[in-house]
Amino acid sequence: MDKLIFTFLFITSFHLYVFAQEDIKAKHGAYYLCINSMEKEPQQAFARCSEYLKTYPDDDKRLTDFVKGWISAYEKISRYIDSTNNFLVSDAAQTWSIYKPDLSKKIPIIKEIDRPHKIEIFREYNSPFEEDLLSKAEAVYENPKDVQKDLLAGWRYLSNPNTALPDGEAKWWSGSSDSILSTDVVTTGAVLYYYNISRKMQADNKQKIGGFVFQRSELKYQSSIKKLAKYDRGGKSFSNVYVADMNLTWGQVCGGLCGEGFTRNKIVVLSEKGEVLEMFLDNPVNQTSWVS
Repeated sequence: MDKLIFTFLFITSFHLYVFAQEDIKAKHGAYYLCINSMEKEPQQAFARCSEYLKTYPDDDKRLTDFVKGWISAYEKISRYIDSTNNFLVSDAAQTWSIYKPDLSKKIPIIKEIDRPHKIEIFREYNSPFEEDLLSKAEAVYENPKDVQKDLLAGWRYLSNPNTALPDGEAKWWSGSSDSILSTDVVTTGAVLYYYNISRKMQADNKQKIGGFVFQRSELKYQSSIKKLAKYDRGGKSFSNVYVADMNLTWGQVCGGLCGEGFTRNKIVVLSEKGEVLEMFLDNPVNQTSWVS
C-alpha cells in the first residue's frame, strides 16, 4: 500500500513538475515573442505584448512592468501621431513636409532683453508676399515617415506617466533637458513653444516648469527671406528663388549645474510662385549644444 501511495505521489509530482516547466517555457516564449518585435514590427509587438499580459498577468513583475511600460509609450505615441498626420503635407520622395496649422499662426515681433528671461524675435521681409513665404518656410518640418521610429527609440522616457507629448503639434524636437524640449528643426511651433515658456517665466520667476525653477532663460529668433538670382547649397543649384534663413537660439539655467542651450538653423528654398523646393539642415550649429 505504502508503495502504491509513493508511486502515486511520485507520478503526480512529476506531472506537476513537467506542467510547471511547460508553463515557464510558454511564458518565456510569449515574453520574447513580444519584446523581439518591438523595434522592427511595433504594431505586431503591441498585439503580442498585449496578449502576453492578458495570458500571464502574474508573471515575473520585472518582465510585466517592462512590457507595460512599452505598451504605455506605444499608445501615447500612436495617439500623438494620429493628432498630427492629417495636417502634414508631404510625400515619401521629399525630406520635408508642411504643417498646415502653422500657416495660420503668428510669431510676434518683440525685444525684451533687460530681464532674467529675455525674448528677442525679429523677422525680415520686404512685402506681404514675402511675409507669407517666410511663414510658409517656418511651417516646414522634416518628413514624418520616421516619427514613430524616432519616438519609440526613447520609449522608456515616454512610458513615464508624467511625460506628455504635445498632441496636435508636429514634431520639431529631439528630446528634452530639465523638462524643456530641445529643438531639432526650427519651426513656427518651436519658436512659439519657447516664447510661451518665456512668458510664463516672466510672469512668475519662481514658477515651476516640469518640477524645475529656472533663474534665467534667453530666446532669440531671427529669420529673413530674400530673392536671389542664383543660390547654391548642398551640391544643388537654384535660379530665381526665395531663400528663407531661420536661426533659433535658446538657453535655460536652473542652477549651477543645471542648464542647457543651443542654436539651430534651417534654410528653405522656395520658387518664385512660393513652392517649397528644398530644406537644408546642414549648418554645423545643428550638431552642437551646451550643458552645465
